[in-house]
Amino acid sequence: MNAQSSRSTGDGIFLSRAGRSKAALSPSQRRSSLWTIAGGVVGSTILLWIMVQLGQASNNPKDKLRPAAVPAQTAASQAVPLVLPADAQEAEFDESSRLLAPPTQGPALDVPREVLGMLDLRKRDLDRREDAVRQNEERLMMVRAEVEKVLAKNEVLEKRIESVRAKADQPPPKERLAQAQKNQLAKMYEAMPSEDAAIRLERMPDQKAIEILRLVKTKSAAAILAQVKPEHAAKLSVQLLAQKP
Repeated sequence: MNAQSSRSTGDGIFLSRAGRSKAALSPSQRRSSLWTIAGGVVGSTILLWIMVQLGQASNNPKDKLRPAAVPAQTAASQAVPLVLPADAQEAEFDESSRLLAPPTQGPALDVPREVLGMLDLRKRDLDRREDAVRQNEERLMMVRAEVEKVLAKNEVLEKRIESVRAKADQPPPKERLAQAQKNQLAKMYEAMPSEDAAIRLERMPDQKAIEILRLVKTKSAAAILAQVKPEHAAKLSVQLLAQKP
């Protein structure tokens, strides 16, 4: 009991001194001092309780076997919550905030200027090639259009040439009429008897007789020549060989 009274007296002196110096401290220092005083009071209470338990244990030897003194501090810590100072609480809060904060983005990669320059040159080269290809395509389109125009003109000219050739191959109307009459006369000589045809050939000029013999069929010409006098038939045969068809 004397120890307890002395301890209380000391606490009172300490509190009185703290109260006198309280007016000279700033608000943050006051808060820290209050936490310090509270911690001291709690610690003193815990130590006093431990001393009382130890005194009771020394008076009763049988209680040495019971593990009552070992968890005394644990029970005291569970009964009285430990209050941390303001600075410790702020530090713990900052640490928790730092741990729970999301990870920040890392620094950007520094690309060397040489690489950037090479990429820029490559891009410019590709742009120049693209422009050249586009210009070549435009030129090809223009050349293709010109070629198509030339082909169309050539086709028109070929048609005109063919029509002119066809007209040139055709004989004049008078010649066509004369050729038609000769063909008709040749058919008439083919239809009549060979004796009558031979008599008529002997009376006409040799040139006309040769033309008729050329127009008639080979079999009809041979039958007509067989009915002509031998001297005249030989003469007509020589002229047929000499003249071109």
